[in-house]
Amino acid sequence: MGLGSYTTMASICTIALYLGWKLRSRRVSRSTLPPNMKLWRTAGEDNANYKNPWTLLGPFFQDKDYTLHPWVGEESTDYKYRATCLPTSTLGRHYPRHPNDTFHIMVLLQTMNALLCPARHKKGFDVVIKTLCAGDGGKAQLRILRKLATTDAAMKPTNHVLTMFEEIHLDDIVFGVFPFLTTPLHPMFFCSSACSAADMLNLMLQMFEATVFIHDCLVAHQDLFIDNFMCEYLPRSLADRHSMPPRVFLIDFEAAVDFPPESRPEDRLVSSHFFGDEFTRARAPELREKDTPYNPFALDIWQLGYKMSMFSTKIEAVDSIVQEMIRDEPKSRPTAKDIFDRVMKIQRSIPPDQLDYKPIDFELEMGWCGDASGLGGSELSCRQQTVIIRESTFRIA
Repeated sequence: MGLGSYTTMASICTIALYLGWKLRSRRVSRSTLPPNMKLWRTAGEDNANYKNPWTLLGPFFQDKDYTLHPWVGEESTDYKYRATCLPTSTLGRHYPRHPNDTFHIMVLLQTMNALLCPARHKKGFDVVIKTLCAGDGGKAQLRILRKLATTDAAMKPTNHVLTMFEEIHLDDIVFGVFPFLTTPLHPMFFCSSACSAADMLNLMLQMFEATVFIHDCLVAHQDLFIDNFMCEYLPRSLADRHSMPPRVFLIDFEAAVDFPPESRPEDRLVSSHFFGDEFTRARAPELREKDTPYNPFALDIWQLGYKMSMFSTKIEAVDSIVQEMIRDEPKSRPTAKDIFDRVMKIQRSIPPDQLDYKPIDFELEMGWCGDASGLGGSELSCRQQTVIIRESTFRIA
């Protein structure tokens, strides 16, 4: 073997060693990441050892074809991520508008904890990556998402659960990759000056349909407030006569429970809420007594009706149904199917031109909208020129 051959072999070995070192250097040590879901959720709050786990995960996700959006700091316990450039592909998504109707691409995501991070795929579209499992936590959420968001069920038109593109595993941690939706739903109810009664009824019906679907699959969400619904864009039929109804998506199944098909209806009860004493949202009457079994499907109805009861569609029959949803006695609340069928019947009985009005006093609601307590802590101001979405309005699974 000549000197040239030895030189070639040495070069190959050097390159192989370098690539091996480079690969090892891109791996993240599991011990540097939060060991369980609670510490993922509270990273940067009670445990300074896990300031922001995503800052360690950039190379790992780069190998999976995703570039994490840079972390631009935190305010209090909020995390901000900003894309360095606009996406080259939107996968058909619509993006929000400024009040002056010029297109505005949302490049800022603000979250209340470290469970999720936005990223961009190498093909140019944006996604949100969420921690679904860590340690022993999150297994029920993952099981439910696999059933509703990835199988043939995900293709059914009545299923509004946000699709999960893929799972990414890192030891015991499971990350879910989801579409980057741009629009939380609750501003339509509280802050949209161009939303008609027809728009509102359409989106309400989609929310009811989403609830019917998961309940038919024996899944109860247990956090079914309006801010856990997202849409592609806010309808503006009072301003844009050609506006098409957007698709509504249901997100965040962290607190969800499911039951086997062979279970009896009277046995489908839950003894305690997933978040326990840490649950800071409005509590239905059945959650105010500890260790008392309750019907999680009836809880979903109360939670969905809670924010809806704060506004009026100006359609007495619809508003009356919403009031039934928040009755104190769970057994007296209507089922999701009953609500959907009744509201659909009401919508079909009203000529379209009679729904061409604004159901909300916009000036009045703008002042109310700035009240963070009214929106579950989202602080989404109607006057903002830059759209900021916090975790309470952008939880993805």
